[in-house]
Amino acid sequence: MPIPKYPEIALLYRRPEIFAVKEVVATEKLHGSNFRVHFPLGMTSIADVRYGSHDVEDTEPAFPLGKAKNWFEARPDLLNSMWEVIKSYGFSDATIFGEAYGPGIKAKGVKYSNGTEMLFRAFDLMVGTNFVTYDLFCEIADKMGLARVHEVWRGVPTQESFDALLEKPSHEAKHNGIDDPNNLAEGVVIRSNPLLRNVFGEWLIAKHKGKKFTEKAEAPKEPKERVASPADTFAATFVTEGRVTNAIGRLSDRGTPLKGDMTDMPALLTEIIADLHKECETEWKATGMPDGALKGAVSKVLGPLYRRMLDEG
Repeated sequence: MPIPKYPEIALLYRRPEIFAVKEVVATEKLHGSNFRVHFPLGMTSIADVRYGSHDVEDTEPAFPLGKAKNWFEARPDLLNSMWEVIKSYGFSDATIFGEAYGPGIKAKGVKYSNGTEMLFRAFDLMVGTNFVTYDLFCEIADKMGLARVHEVWRGVPTQESFDALLEKPSHEAKHNGIDDPNNLAEGVVIRSNPLLRNVFGEWLIAKHKGKKFTEKAEAPKEPKERVASPADTFAATFVTEGRVTNAIGRLSDRGTPLKGDMTDMPALLTEIIADLHKECETEWKATGMPDGALKGAVSKVLGPLYRRMLDEG
């Protein structure tokens, strides 16, 4: 049986229903890679534990996060503790979701530690195909001795409350000994508490990012010498430094070679267009433009943006 996947975390504006719930929990959004640790039904030892990135399982040849798997396998006491706690609750077929981050994993943007080793922080637990409550997850992770993503706030959801959580130093970095007011967190992940779905069956989990990492620009920049087409406006809105940084991380995770110069453009362009179709298809269709117009519009924004990113290091 395949390992359950964590749902896609949508941008906040895509989950307006989250503002109608009584309480939300906000945790720091770590700049890393989603990782799954699965304790399958019928397992007899920790040798049966399975692992996955967001989309790929460790049984597949192109598994991108071998370093995260090795991190856990080098800690049999932790794995045994996780298994014993899961059994103590009468659970089976359980999946811990978390973020693998730090050196070598989307490291650009936030410095989380002075060490050279990958880190892991858990953020959710699924039993079978059902999530446990957030507070029960916290209780279980603490009993396991498994570090959790830092909770930064909980309360009644408002845009003002969410905005106030941005542009803050990383709590995780500070916990690891880096107390730098300019070392800003990527943003926050916000979830309804208890976790609910909207009428489309989508979980009420959303990401809200700071300016440096945003995937949607506040004000699109129009070309100076001609009227922007709907495709130009779309690209200027959604092709951002944050989206490019995430694309670089995904390519790196998959082992796609990048040289750190403009010869990376073909691979980046393909990755960005695929991401836009996945995350912003509704907005793209609303432009009324043919799909063939997307590549040119994205190229015009991506080229100068990537060159500036390279110049800034």
